[in-house]
Amino acid sequence: MPFGSSKRPSGQKFQETQIFPYSREQVFDLVADIDRYSEFVPMCTESKIFRGTRRVEQINSNQAGQDPAVIDRHVVQAELAVGYPPFRERYTSDVVLERPWRIVATAVPGGGIFTHMRTIWVFAKADSSAGLPTSPFIQAAGSSTRVSFSIEYEFASPLHAQAASLVFDTMAQKNMAAYLARCHLLYGKSAKR
Repeated sequence: MPFGSSKRPSGQKFQETQIFPYSREQVFDLVADIDRYSEFVPMCTESKIFRGTRRVEQINSNQAGQDPAVIDRHVVQAELAVGYPPFRERYTSDVVLERPWRIVATAVPGGGIFTHMRTIWVFAKADSSAGLPTSPFIQAAGSSTRVSFSIEYEFASPLHAQAASLVFDTMAQKNMAAYLARCHLLYGKSAKR
């Protein structure tokens, strides 16, 4: 499915929003560091950006619906290996990075375990944390980020779907906590000013 397509596949969907006590740039950079996912993302056993796949596109913010004037959109291709006994699978994704406000990864069709898989990360300045889960380390909203994560996926094989659905749901639910813990490790337990 091309970036920006409005066609919605059938399958599973999970979404979560939390306030992180870090700047948008810090959280974006952490999520964009795909080569390090295997160090902290649940069930990710390998992760890499294919060298030579990076391209940069300039887009007008009016077109993007976000931040100032013109922003750079970086597009890369990445491979992840996920392991959950007795399976271990690889898949390739096209990843669109629009710093500091959005990352979209879409599994490349025709290879791997998914007929469709799309993750979207949105990073917004946190004006208020009302009603959202927050870290106990938040000291002020000024350096905080509202992090929204969603994943939509459908397995190519009914066998994968049956075997992995419970494990994959658990992995999706633990995902946000893993990224927050990684922020704490890299940036400390309070927002940097």
